[in-house]
Order: sequence, then structure tokens, then C-alpha cells
Amino acid sequence: MSDTSSATQRMTDTRAVVQLGIKAATAYNRPDLGERLSEVLSSLDDRAFHVVVVGEFKQGKSSLVNALLSAAVCPVDDDIATAVPTFIRHGEEGSAEVVYTPEDDGELDAPLERESIPLDRIGSFVTEGRSSGRRIQTVEISLPRKLLSRGIVVVDTPGVGGLGSSHGTLTLGALPMADAVVFVSDASQEYTRTEIEFLKQAYGFCPNVVCALTKTDFYPSWRRIRELNQGHLAAAGVPAEIMPLSSPLRLRAVRTKDRELNQESGFPKLVEFLNSEVGIQRENDLINRAINDVLDVASQLESNFAAEREALADPESAKALVERLNATKEQTETLKSRMARWNQTLGDGVADLAPAVDHDFRGRVRTILREADEAIEKIDPADVWEEFEPWLYQRVSHDVVANYAMLQQMAADLAVRVSEHFDDDSADIARHLEIYDPSRALDATSVNAHLDIEKATMGKKAMSTLTAVRGGYMGMVMFGMLSSMVGVALGPFGMGIALVMGRKGLKDEKARQKAMRQAQGKNAVRKYCDEVSFHVNKDARDTVRRVQRQLRDHFSARAQELNRSANEALVAARQAAQTGVTQRESRLKDLDAELRRLGNLKKKAQAVLTPEAQS
Repeated sequence: MSDTSSATQRMTDTRAVVQLGIKAATAYNRPDLGERLSEVLSSLDDRAFHVVVVGEFKQGKSSLVNALLSAAVCPVDDDIATAVPTFIRHGEEGSAEVVYTPEDDGELDAPLERESIPLDRIGSFVTEGRSSGRRIQTVEISLPRKLLSRGIVVVDTPGVGGLGSSHGTLTLGALPMADAVVFVSDASQEYTRTEIEFLKQAYGFCPNVVCALTKTDFYPSWRRIRELNQGHLAAAGVPAEIMPLSSPLRLRAVRTKDRELNQESGFPKLVEFLNSEVGIQRENDLINRAINDVLDVASQLESNFAAEREALADPESAKALVERLNATKEQTETLKSRMARWNQTLGDGVADLAPAVDHDFRGRVRTILREADEAIEKIDPADVWEEFEPWLYQRVSHDVVANYAMLQQMAADLAVRVSEHFDDDSADIARHLEIYDPSRALDATSVNAHLDIEKATMGKKAMSTLTAVRGGYMGMVMFGMLSSMVGVALGPFGMGIALVMGRKGLKDEKARQKAMRQAQGKNAVRKYCDEVSFHVNKDARDTVRRVQRQLRDHFSARAQELNRSANEALVAARQAAQTGVTQRESRLKDLDAELRRLGNLKKKAQAVLTPEAQS
């Protein structure tokens, strides 16, 4: 059996085991455990594994996506680039939706607005040439493709026009939620320093990275380029494989059903990577977490019958058993209280998280302001502001993403610390913490750092000349009056004095105007940073509150489950201690039957686990 068919069978078996667990929880009157497994079943049905396609401007990202899916869904144009992210997921029929940024984008939790569009109109919404007056956030496409049926979602990112730009930095912000990254660069030249830096950061966010070397059919020297790129990756410490690809060959192979040509295109290797590394691997992780939930539920259901059976089988030890169960119940009661250790860990962690994230971002903004002030002191904004302004946006967005990455890591660490009080697997809750893409916080910023300044217009030149003439004239008059008072004629020296005074006046005027432009530049930087800080700090506080509520609700539910299981086991043991001899044998048979059913459920669940998870 192939890996793909084996994984498909495991997913089918997992659903069956989870459904059996739900039936058991319902039969034993544990709706809380049934609800937990129902959520697990929903996660199996709604799984999504994101493959984010990133790269420099005009490197063939959209062509790669079209060739990979054998469908012309992403517009390809030599002059027009993709401007908004495009999400392609599985659907029984082809369809597309445009997701608009809410009109009131000051509220980051505002609901998104959607509009269905025909597939043949996708290009007019996702490219730079779109005519829509509304702000588009994403375009979502559904296609009936086998590759996508496993839950893979392919994300075609905008052509960022330089990975060092703010758009490139915001692309990094989405990578912590990615299951795999396909980095696209064509075979026209080796990786640039900016591309290597981007890859290092991307690998830090998502270690599942593959590099696509596109346009190998167009550049004969692609093997040399691949060799150079492999050296750059090794030096940067990025263990990513480079796959040579040709989108035109792939599309032609699909059209003519030519297997050899398809192999030559290089795409079968990329498809295998996505199936095995993304689809199967991520599916295995999802299955193992689901099965562990079933095993935990089965153990809680089992504890009730096991306690009753132990008390019936050995009446003399029933008293010791009841005392032991009383102690367990007291422990679980403590878990429910606000003074529980896990609650204290959560409270302390949140109390540390919020100021740490705030302090980190304030420090980053202070560094940006200091660097910006130092740079502006050395330049004339009228000369270089067109280059300085994009640098500012890139630098700010880079630090926003880094701050959000810190928040996400600290929140995940907090989930791990809290879960230790329950001997629980925190991977699932840590993965689904509601930490939004930081681009929404930056999109809410209504202030920019643009300056309407001109250095040397005719009017300003005339004013500067007039200032110089006035300074020279006043200097000549002043020295002329002084010479008359002392009876000394200046003669031609008066003209020299006038020139010196005029030149000094002109220099002072230019310095004054430059200082004024520098002050305007510094003020623009501060206004922009203040506006960004306002939105980012608010979103960070909201995010911390969301994380706290998520973790509190998740672990409160676990505490309630454990408490109810311990209480029912205690009640069952007490009742068993009072059971008569004649009823004991009949009840023992019933209990053995129930324990066998739950044991069979656990065996079926164990059989689905991967060998690594079983060990």
C-alpha cells in the first residue's frame, strides 16, 4: 500500500475511532467528553495545511502555482504583478470569493466582507491593475484537485518588488502559521543577499522550506546557478532542497499527457514533497493528537468502572480505595478553583507576557527613532526622502513582525507550562492560539511618513538670492556708515564686504531651510511611529486577552472533566462497598463487559497511532 493510500486509510480509521468514542461518551452519560471529541472530529474534517509560495517580484510564483494545480487560476503577465494574496483550496466545484478589508478597519476584530466572483474575473481583482475602489485583503479560490483534497491550501503571495520591502516583511508575518514554504527564484542569477536573508528568517518561522528554481527551460546555465545557490544556503545554515522546475513544460505535459515531459519539468518531485512532507506528515500529527484525545476520554470513562470493580472484587480494600479516590477528588477540586496552580501559572504568565511584549516593541520603536534621527541629521530630506521613506516602512514592519513572533512564542511557551499541571499535550491549543497576522494592525495605520518638500524651486532660489542681496546691501550700508563716522573711505573694499556678507547670508538661509526640512522629516517619522505604536500596542493587548481566555477556557474544561470523572469513580466505589454478596458477581460480569468495550476502543485507537507516537 502506498504512503498516500495508507495515510488516507488512517484518516478514515481515525474518524471511525473518534465517532466510536463519541458514542461511548454518550452511552455513559458524559456529554462533556462527547463535546470534546466532537470538536476533535470537526478538526479532522476542517483540516487545512498551508503551503505559502513566496519570492521576489516576477520570479514565476503565479506560473508555478498554475502549473502545480494544472489550472490557470493565478494571472500571469510580464508587466502586471499579483497584488493581493490568493488562497487556493479544495472544492467540489470551481469557485472564487473576494475578501474585502472592513470599512471600519480601526477595529481589528471587525468581520470581513465577502463577494463571489466568476473564475474568469480573478485577474481583475488580484493584480496591480485592478479597478475596484474597495480595499481587497485576499482572494479565495476553490478547485477540485486531488493535491488539495488532503487539506493542502496553496497561497500565492504578492510580488513584493524586493523582499526587503515592507510587503516582504509582512509576508514573513504569515509564515508562523504556514506548514510549508516554497521559495521561488528563477535561474537568471544566483540568490541575492536580500533573498538569503529572507530565507534565513523564513526558516526560523517555518523550518519546512523548499526552494524552487524556476525558468530552467529558458536559462541554459541553471545547473551552475543551482550549485551557487546550494553554497549560499549551506553558508546561511538553511537546509532547504533546491528543485529545478519548468512551468511551461509542466503545462504542456499535462495538456499532452506526456509522462516523460512531466518528469523533465521537475514538478513530480515538488508534488511528492507536498504530499509527504506537508499532507501526510501534518495529517499524521493531526491524527496522533486526535487519537490521544480518544485515549484520554476512554481512560476517564474507564476509571469509573475500574474503581467500582476494584471495590467489588476486594471488599476489604474498599475503604482504602475510597480514601485514595477522595484524595484524587480533592486534587481535581483544586484544579477547578481560581487558586489552582495552573490558574496561577496562567495568571503569572499573562502578567509577564503583556509588559514583555510592550517593552520589546517600545524598545524597537526607540531604536528606529534614534537611527532615523541620526540618518536625517546627515542628509537633506529633499534629496533622499524618496529612498528614506520606504526604508522606514520596511524597518517598522520588520520590527512589528518580530514583536508578533515574540508574542506567539511566549504564548506557546505559556501553554506548555500550564499544560504540565494536567499532564496534557499542549501542541493543539498552542497551534490554534488566536494571534492574527500583523498586517491588519499596519493596515489600520492612517498616517504615513510622506513629506511634500522641494529643495530648489525657482521661487525658493529667488528668495534665497533676495536674502543674499539684502544681507550684502545691509552689510555695505553698515560698514559705509561706520567708515563715514571715522573719516575713512572704503572705496572698492565696500563691494568685497557686501559679497562676503551676502554669501554668509545665503549660506545661513540654506542651512536654515535644510534644518527646517530635517525637523519636518523627524516630525513625520515620529507621527508615523506613534500611529503604528497606537494600533500595534492595542492589538497586542487584545491578543494577550484572547490568548488568556483561550487557555483559561481550554484548561478549565479539562479540570471540569477530571473532576467529574474522579467524583463518579468515588461514588461508584462507595456504592460498590455497600453491595451485597448476591449482587456482587452479577455486577462484576457487567463491569468486566464494560471494561472490555473500553479496552477494545483503546486498542483500536492505539492501532491507528504511528510507531513514533506509540513509543
